[in-house]
Amino acid sequence: MVRHIRGGRARLRVGLVGVAGLVAVSVVGSAGVSSAGVRATAQRAVAQFPAPSKALCKKSHYKIGYDVFSGSQPFANLVTAGLVKAAQSIGCASIVKTIDNLNGPVAVGNLKTLVNEGIGGFVDFQVLAAYQPAIASELKSAKIPGVAIVGANLPGSPDVGASNYGAAYQDGLYMAQQAKKRFPGTVPYVLGGAEPSAGAIIMGRYYGAVAGEKKVYPNLPSSHVIEVQTDGTETTAYNNTLSALSAVPSGSVVLLTGVNDEVTGGMAKAAQTRNYSHALVNSFGGDPYGLSQTCNNSHYVGAWYLEPRLWGEDALVAIMEQMNGQKVQKQVGVLGEEVTHSTAWLHCK
Repeated sequence: MVRHIRGGRARLRVGLVGVAGLVAVSVVGSAGVSSAGVRATAQRAVAQFPAPSKALCKKSHYKIGYDVFSGSQPFANLVTAGLVKAAQSIGCASIVKTIDNLNGPVAVGNLKTLVNEGIGGFVDFQVLAAYQPAIASELKSAKIPGVAIVGANLPGSPDVGASNYGAAYQDGLYMAQQAKKRFPGTVPYVLGGAEPSAGAIIMGRYYGAVAGEKKVYPNLPSSHVIEVQTDGTETTAYNNTLSALSAVPSGSVVLLTGVNDEVTGGMAKAAQTRNYSHALVNSFGGDPYGLSQTCNNSHYVGAWYLEPRLWGEDALVAIMEQMNGQKVQKQVGVLGEEVTHSTAWLHCK
């Protein structure tokens, strides 16, 4: 267990393998909140990275390429900010950013451009699994190390981001527990927003949430579990949830989870459009949009908060260690914590 001080707050990272037996460590800094405005516990489901520091600067300068799927999605922006600010803080690294706007061929083209510009390492926040092998091949040909912010798995490179199945399991578990308290004796319908285009790792978020809900409702009929396929965006989630709800009787208790805050938000809006008064929602990710919904939408039981700025920081450490010739562990995942109206107080007006 390693204690770090940065940005005026203390943080404990817990390095563990798997989810069982995870230790929750309370972390409160000088202002009492994290940079995202929530009372935070940093929980690690897999082994830790150290905090970014000047000790990474074995060379005078590191030029690092970065492709991200969106320049406007709030969670992506927080991850990007964590990466860029960490690079600025250590002084020897610069980030050259490109945006692919959920377009796989553009992401591959962006990497080729970055290679031509002389990058020595690449951080990949591209989320379409079908295009990751082409990116891996390009990196191998250029003899440049990479790291994936998952996203989608990048073959041959380490992953950083969420403990996808484990975090989503906790997300679904908490919401189901709340549903059982509020609507005792009722068998709910479970709608999970999935993202098949992102591949097996992100699909773990769907399966994890459903498993958490089934832990509370072990006899849940298969007809009460509905996978809502999305592309990770709010609009698609809204439209597809509207369609899926046609199979759910009016007046039912409906539990809604999604692979990110925006997907979850689109699903929640669809349930409201269909006038499901007994719908409960647990957001996933904890970006400003998800936290604001937690504060202002009575159907939200909370948001599962994944400390997105840490993803960028971990990615910087992972890529610079590789650029320094070191081997890097395959995976680092944040398990996160449940944030409710009372603990997201900085966002609640």
